[in-house]
Amino acid sequence: MVFGMKAMSLSGGFMKVNFLFPPVIAACGAILSYFINSPISLSLVEAMPVPVEKVPFFVAALMPIIVFVSGVVPIMALAAVAPAGYNNETPRQAKSPKALEPYPTIFRLQSAHNNTIESMGMMMPAFWVAHTLALEKVLFAKLSVLYLGCRLAFLVFYGINSDCLRTMAFLIGFFSLVTMGFAPLFPATVFPALGV
Repeated sequence: MVFGMKAMSLSGGFMKVNFLFPPVIAACGAILSYFINSPISLSLVEAMPVPVEKVPFFVAALMPIIVFVSGVVPIMALAAVAPAGYNNETPRQAKSPKALEPYPTIFRLQSAHNNTIESMGMMMPAFWVAHTLALEKVLFAKLSVLYLGCRLAFLVFYGINSDCLRTMAFLIGFFSLVTMGFAPLFPATVFPALGV
């Protein structure tokens, strides 16, 4: 646990998890809405090296690079610290939970990489729906930037073992994808809920 944040952990029994999880979900939804409506979101969108209408595509193009880099980090870490280095002849075994037991940080980094790959499976249909049904361009760009930021934060929080912050980064990113997908389907419901 990082920085003695055990009290902020979402680990525990049924009662603790069910007591803490609803406020975390509510906070993530509030953060999503706040971000979308804050001037910082537009500043971040405008800071991207592409026009607003291309920001979601830029984020989509970056994600495979993030997947690649997040996969190389545990490999290089194993190569640096494992007595025999990294065994590329059996890469799945070399990065298996059993093989990584002596290296909990590397295990977390590998888990963050795995989750990043899994996140791509949720990202693709959400982006497709938003693009195909012409979600308003600035909102699509803001949600895309938020998703990207959450994925990057997720990698860091997983690596430093902050489960509450990691979960929040995951959920905010997930909510941004859900919003992307459902806002063009149900604008009369989703837009007022976001305050836009």
